[in-house]
Amino acid sequence: MTICNWTDLDLISQSGAFAMGTAVSVGSFDGLHLGHRFLLQTMIEQAQKKDLSPVVISFKRPLPAIKHSGDYTGDISTLAQRLRIFEQLGVEFVFVVDFDESFASLKGAEFLSLLKQKLNMKLLAEGIDFRCGYKGATDTQAIKYWADQNGVEYTFVDPVYYTQADGMEERVSSSYIRQMIQKGFFNLVTQLLNRPYELDIQSMREGESCIQVLPPDGLYHPQTDSAAIVALEIKDGELVQLPECTYARFE
Repeated sequence: MTICNWTDLDLISQSGAFAMGTAVSVGSFDGLHLGHRFLLQTMIEQAQKKDLSPVVISFKRPLPAIKHSGDYTGDISTLAQRLRIFEQLGVEFVFVVDFDESFASLKGAEFLSLLKQKLNMKLLAEGIDFRCGYKGATDTQAIKYWADQNGVEYTFVDPVYYTQADGMEERVSSSYIRQMIQKGFFNLVTQLLNRPYELDIQSMREGESCIQVLPPDGLYHPQTDSAAIVALEIKDGELVQLPECTYARFE
């Protein structure tokens, strides 16, 4: 998998990497939960049928961390974790956007035209509530109109739901999973992520502050990358000490 900065869009485009065309999906993809996986698997399957390169446009931090920082509780996954899972799923190119005023000011049609011109986008795959462009003004109806006018195919997938113990259905979303992590409901989180929740200890050892959402205060014994069990204490909403490992997995 090739990882690029959004600012390298022109350079990569000129290399001829997208001569055969691309299938593109845009999003924060925080946690890469069941809904995200369904979307990306749908995109990749269609890309394979049409001989297109599957491309993801994602962000250094999930957009809620930037747009709603005041009440934001933390990321489910770091960028490094998301990139690892993108590759496992079969994504060929990832463009990472460091969200700034310049990017935020792009109108929806301008953004979509960039994807068509620079990535040779032939297919756009998103969730049914996807929006893009300045202040999210471009919704799926506007995207469909633009795509029809510009010869780009599109697919919009429905949300994924899971059935709770009381029989009620809950939409799988990053915001809901953050709430479940904060409550320490790790069995449920594992189901919704299709993997155990992991704290990226390596990124914190490299000098980054903890940007991930934390479970409730307490002493935990998560599994590490070497399958060892370590002690990890959370006090007053912070890690007391970093364990000697790359990641800590809560199951």
